[in-house]
Amino acid sequence: MEGIWHGYLERIKLIFQMTALIKIGGTNMVRKALTVMTALGVFMAAALPTGALAKTVDDFTDLQGVDIATKAKLETLIQAGVFQGVSEERFGLKDTLTRAQFAKVLALILNLKVDDSLTKSSFKDVVADDPGNGYALPYIEALKQAGIATGNADGTFNPAGTVTKEQLAAFLIRGLGKEGDAKATPGVSDNTVSDWAKGYVALALQIKLLHGSAGDFQGDAATTRDELIEGVYESGIYYDRMQPFRVVKVKQTGASRLQVSLSRPKTNEEFAFKVVSKKYGEVTVKAVEWSGGKATLILDRKLEEDSYDITLTGTGPIDEKYTQGSAATQPEKLMKIEFAAPSNTVAWAKEISIDFVPLNQFGEVMDLTADDFDISSSKDLTTVKGKPSVLVYSSGSPLERGDLFSISIMEPNGWVAVTRIFTIGDPVIVGKLESKGITDSTGKATDSLMSGEQAYWNFTAYNQYGSPIRDLDVLRKYITVTPDKSQLKFDGMSAFSGDPAQTYARLVADTSSEVQVKVTLSGSSSGDTFQSTLTLKPKPVVEPAPIYSPPASTPSPDPEPPVEENPAAVVEEIGLANQTSESVNVQPMTKNAKKLYYAVIPAADAPTVMTADEVKNYKSAHPESISGDADVASTAENTKTTVTLSNLSPKTKYKIFVVAENGERLLSEVKTQEMETRFKFSLVNPPPIIIPEGADNKGALSGYVMYDAPNPLEEAELFFTLDSSEKLSMDEVILNAVQKKPLSDARKASSGMGSFEIFSIPPAESPYYLYLVMKQGSNSYSDLLKYQVNWQAQP
Repeated sequence: MEGIWHGYLERIKLIFQMTALIKIGGTNMVRKALTVMTALGVFMAAALPTGALAKTVDDFTDLQGVDIATKAKLETLIQAGVFQGVSEERFGLKDTLTRAQFAKVLALILNLKVDDSLTKSSFKDVVADDPGNGYALPYIEALKQAGIATGNADGTFNPAGTVTKEQLAAFLIRGLGKEGDAKATPGVSDNTVSDWAKGYVALALQIKLLHGSAGDFQGDAATTRDELIEGVYESGIYYDRMQPFRVVKVKQTGASRLQVSLSRPKTNEEFAFKVVSKKYGEVTVKAVEWSGGKATLILDRKLEEDSYDITLTGTGPIDEKYTQGSAATQPEKLMKIEFAAPSNTVAWAKEISIDFVPLNQFGEVMDLTADDFDISSSKDLTTVKGKPSVLVYSSGSPLERGDLFSISIMEPNGWVAVTRIFTIGDPVIVGKLESKGITDSTGKATDSLMSGEQAYWNFTAYNQYGSPIRDLDVLRKYITVTPDKSQLKFDGMSAFSGDPAQTYARLVADTSSEVQVKVTLSGSSSGDTFQSTLTLKPKPVVEPAPIYSPPASTPSPDPEPPVEENPAAVVEEIGLANQTSESVNVQPMTKNAKKLYYAVIPAADAPTVMTADEVKNYKSAHPESISGDADVASTAENTKTTVTLSNLSPKTKYKIFVVAENGERLLSEVKTQEMETRFKFSLVNPPPIIIPEGADNKGALSGYVMYDAPNPLEEAELFFTLDSSEKLSMDEVILNAVQKKPLSDARKASSGMGSFEIFSIPPAESPYYLYLVMKQGSNSYSDLLKYQVNWQAQP
């Protein structure tokens, strides 16, 4: 179309040049000038595309009630001369198309080369002197040359026949250059669609070019003009750069996403979008993703059942009549659950990890965890904290190669469910290794490293059955990282807390001179090898400031003590309080500090040491980690700052790195503290109830607990006490139980189950509090459970 418009513009230039010459001729040429201008006006009308001078959607009576988005599409096609009305007042949006009409429209839309001088067609029923369809001969031939129209087997085109919906699907797919994809697509099972067209229809429905059902598409029905227009815009095969931008469609494409379709692709224009919710007013657009003429707006919230109005603004040419669009939205809902493992065979391990993927109606992964589902297995299992994942194990006979087990995952209301039977295969090995590149502590790609700093070689390893490997012991066994010079040291492997499949090797520089080191990442079982080169640089040497010495003849005054305006910050110690299975209060003691930075890493994944900069930047490099910063209330000595860490994993050892920053943003030395979260246990059939024991108003209390200790097969100990105080600490509960104080005792527990009994409970006006806590091994403790129970004197 650009070439056609260029021709029109050249003719218009010629007209104005002729007009200028006429004016130069003087007053005696005025009459002739008017005559020539009248003729030139007729010439201009003939030169421009039909409808380009006058017609708009507002000129057609049958388009008055059409929605604004459809009007924007029609306006673009009418102004470009692609579509005309069927009469002066009627557009005929629902009218059918003859194959001749369709050939002309499609050739113009696809901007095909049309030879207007042709008088003979390759189809025997297409002739130039046909009064009804002869005009379409060059357009039909253009479609044939482009491989879009093939005609019938008998050598005819049938220009007067109507275009069917299945033919429209084929034309659009060919226009997109996807005929090969259509032939490879399983055809629809639909008796209304001809066999030759079933693949075209299936692909057209799959990529949403056309609307309809795969079982009742009505492929033999006649195509209407509005169906062609919709298909053209959904395919993206048409745009006219001479046209202004128009908003032609708005739809919801994700849980937080709205897609705005424009009348043509964006190039270097600057656009902005105002988004207004019917419920909440104007909302924030966090980001905009562009693809051609489609902008996907990512909002700062999950969408609800609501209506949104979008307004386009910007520097590009925008048709002010079509700057707005609207869309009704719905909240995301679970539509499908898929197992992440590509194979039904899983590698043998003591604990087998089974991941699954919850998908919403838009095909996006939902932010759900295993605790949001009802999950069952033919073996024992436990859920992985904060992830859609379970660990399968056997508390009886160990898992063996060839064993079968099933996993069933169900939404609590039962609408969405999935079940798969897995076979245990060989012990895990690394079957494939993928390198993701080397990054610095901020997560940016790097090829150089300062002495004392760390870099991270990111990689993903897959087992022999195609599943990502999260077991660091396996990775350490099969993957090696080898620098060719001693100045670069390999410091172990870790896994990202937010993505256990994404692992990395830590590299530490230690050099006094600049040197290039080649480092190799390889998988011994997979045969994959990757090499990279890092330039190591020494730390810059900071020369001390010169010290002033007075002349020898002048007596030296007594030196005054230096005044530090911003003394160095210090992390004196790190305290821990209120430990549970999921949270802890970290309480660093500092002096001269304005701000704290902390990195919290599972001990199995944590590096031996971290630099101050690495701790400060850890959150930005690992956004999903349990890390961050906190302001310090005072620079005084022994200032305690409390940071509450939540969403921790139960029965897990963590390493906490803390660094302080002073007023000049200078960092302190790194302080480290290790801790272990509690394991979970629960009371069976809560709440506890005291029952009468005898005739003296005494009562009895008993019950069972279930626990998930670090080693379910190892014996544990249950401590319990009944007390009138509602503020006993864990240590006080254990002391009461060990000393066998009244209404207190300790019992052994095993295989995940324990019990308690308390007798001779005297009645009391105020409530009692039942405390329960468990211990396994030398230092693994559970959460502290507390329940209020009442036992008043009985009548």
